[in-house]
Amino acid sequence: MSHTKNMQSFEKLMGICTGLGGNYNPGKQNLQVNAMTTLSTIAQQIGEEVREARKAYDNATNAREQAFSDIRPLSSSIYFMLKSYGANTLLLADALNCKRRIWGAPISKPKAVDPEKAKEEKTGARPSYGQGYITIAEYFDRLVKTVASEPVYQANEPRLAVAGLQQKATELFSLNKAVADAEIRLEEARIKRNTVYYIAAESLVETAGAVKAYVRSVFGYDSQQHQQVQKLRFTKPLM
Repeated sequence: MSHTKNMQSFEKLMGICTGLGGNYNPGKQNLQVNAMTTLSTIAQQIGEEVREARKAYDNATNAREQAFSDIRPLSSSIYFMLKSYGANTLLLADALNCKRRIWGAPISKPKAVDPEKAKEEKTGARPSYGQGYITIAEYFDRLVKTVASEPVYQANEPRLAVAGLQQKATELFSLNKAVADAEIRLEEARIKRNTVYYIAAESLVETAGAVKAYVRSVFGYDSQQHQQVQKLRFTKPLM
């Protein structure tokens, strides 16, 4: 059951209790209708905070995905532009390593397998990859710095010019930070929601259970009032 369904069930429960009028008169304050109304309002507000935080996170990740979509082919263009200008051999090797990391390719070619040892156990070693957004941004920035240090690199194309590449690198870092910040905000909103809905001593779900128990106690198990509240389902997810 979703958090939204728990909220909907609580509102129905509150409506039933309100309809009972003076016959619903618990001595415990948090079970009273006015306290339930306050809790419902707080829970709704926090639910909206989570939805807003989720939307902001989705927007941040979408913007990042769009900005990163051309980085791999761009890194290849940079490398071959650098190569076409006759860049320093060692510098070119550094650029190639960055390009491979950005593409997620192994840093070096795997060693040839000796046919005589083909059946021996593998060492379990794995090639190093650079697939994540943070890693890609770091290696793209390294590639741009490599290009900027090579005097022969004088690209006229705006997207390949040093200034344009530096701006792109800055954008990638900024987008990664925006996603990280949005993720923190979303996690904080979820923690607040979970506290109010499930963790606090007088949480929404705990209060609902106590209200249902009170109705059963006052009106009896077979009463219409108890059957009404008994139909309402509340689920506490694993935390």
